[in-house]
Amino acid sequence: MKKEELYPLIDEIIPDQPIALSDIPEIDLYVDQVTEFFEKKLSLQKRHSKDKLLTKTMINNYAKAGILMPPRQKRYSRQHIALLLLLYNSKQILSMNDISLLFSILQKPDKQNETEQPGSSLIDFVYELVQEINSDQADQLKEICKEKIELIQGKTAHVDDEKKESIEWFLMAMFLVSQAAVQKRLAETIIDRYFQEDISK
Repeated sequence: MKKEELYPLIDEIIPDQPIALSDIPEIDLYVDQVTEFFEKKLSLQKRHSKDKLLTKTMINNYAKAGILMPPRQKRYSRQHIALLLLLYNSKQILSMNDISLLFSILQKPDKQNETEQPGSSLIDFVYELVQEINSDQADQLKEICKEKIELIQGKTAHVDDEKKESIEWFLMAMFLVSQAAVQKRLAETIIDRYFQEDISK
């Protein structure tokens, strides 16, 4: 296993250019147009070509759960789509109940304050910050994996060549699984600690 083999895999799953707020149409879209937008912009996120990124049923379920605002005359605004993009990543990790708790902060009345850009909504503000915070995600992951590759190679130097590569990839996969599990648990702990009150009020 070499970093030259792993880095392209990271580049495959983390887009160079995340979907900016300005990439989202300002005009309201019908539900079919929303799902088409997701298919066009996030197609590289699919594990299998037949996978569905977003369906009408998913959108309806988010609305029924109170996570997504109801459409206006069957049309979805830029805020709806920004929220759906945030939900897309969240649903890979969190339960629907945890998502409801976490996203409850975005369902409160939208008031301007000193943390927001003039004329922007809370959803716009949060969406842009999420993109900025995650902008160097690929570089950070490569740096972490580089250290682990060196560690794994050092520990498997004595392993038979026939099995060495498979064992190295196994160890890297297990490291990533462990990291994902810890980060998932930390996100759940944050929700339990800081977002339970919102749902109980």
